[in-house]
Amino acid sequence: MPDDWTPWLDRYRSHLEIEGLAPRTVSGRLGLLERFVSWCRDLSLPAPRDVTLSLLSDYRRHRVQSVNSRGRRDCAFSVNTHLLALRGFFKFLASKGVTPAMLLDALGYVKQPRLLPKGTLVHRDVMRMLERIPGVTPIHLRDRAMLEVLYSSGIRRQELVDLTLTDIDLEGGVLRIESGKGGKGRIVPIGKAAREWVDRYLRSARSALLGRRDDPGSLFLSKSGRRLHGGTVKDVVQRWARAAGIEKPVSPHTLRRSCATGMIRNRAHPAHVKDLLGHADFTSLQSYVRLEIVDLKDAHRRFHPREREENADDAQPPMLDERTPET
Repeated sequence: MPDDWTPWLDRYRSHLEIEGLAPRTVSGRLGLLERFVSWCRDLSLPAPRDVTLSLLSDYRRHRVQSVNSRGRRDCAFSVNTHLLALRGFFKFLASKGVTPAMLLDALGYVKQPRLLPKGTLVHRDVMRMLERIPGVTPIHLRDRAMLEVLYSSGIRRQELVDLTLTDIDLEGGVLRIESGKGGKGRIVPIGKAAREWVDRYLRSARSALLGRRDDPGSLFLSKSGRRLHGGTVKDVVQRWARAAGIEKPVSPHTLRRSCATGMIRNRAHPAHVKDLLGHADFTSLQSYVRLEIVDLKDAHRRFHPREREENADDAQPPMLDERTPET
């Protein structure tokens, strides 16, 4: 029996590429769809047209309940990422008249717990980490400039790796992200301290790293003068976090979250933080915005006179001044 899955997966790949999605996003979504297709083939379903509403419901249940390679069920976010890939594929198939649009009804997202953001650093910890970098060798100057940019702008690790010399405007104080998540570009501001360290890196370190090699045009270079890899950025962040005595896990994304958390706590408008981070909507910012009420509750506990009274170690009932009549 001929298998009709592969041609449709190829057509969907082309569709995603035409839509402008980043290669990593396209590859990731097709990888998730391949897992679904493998499941369908095990059930002897040779083509998308054989998929039914009940079958998709069964697969959704399977994704929620199955155990991963680590012996645990996937978190709600991972399950929803898989469902997102499936919804996109079946929406595409419906637009081509291959499957009915009603199939999407079986692919509702699972509820995600309303958690506060994890893996963030307070400003003083970030500064302790940055100040551990001596800034005397070309590699040190590069590392300091990279971390300053990550913390100042909140850009993603791959967005940092993809920066070219023409993507940064030190005088104007902005970075151009040519292709962010989902293939979308944006302009983001970069702070004074980050600009100063990038300027020092460009004047005193980049040419030393490049040597006599052909210039790849990347803003940040490896120690061998080539384009950086994302793994190098991760190693650099973790190295200086350890040097600063920070025991919690730290990654480039930690600096991105720390940037967003610090801005929200300093009362930045969520719309501005959304645009800075390159999110399409406010959904990804919900956990950050919830920090406001957490901080408000903490302030209430610490500063309200009645709460201060209740929390004091030696709190005693207030004594009335006998000379003052009660009102």
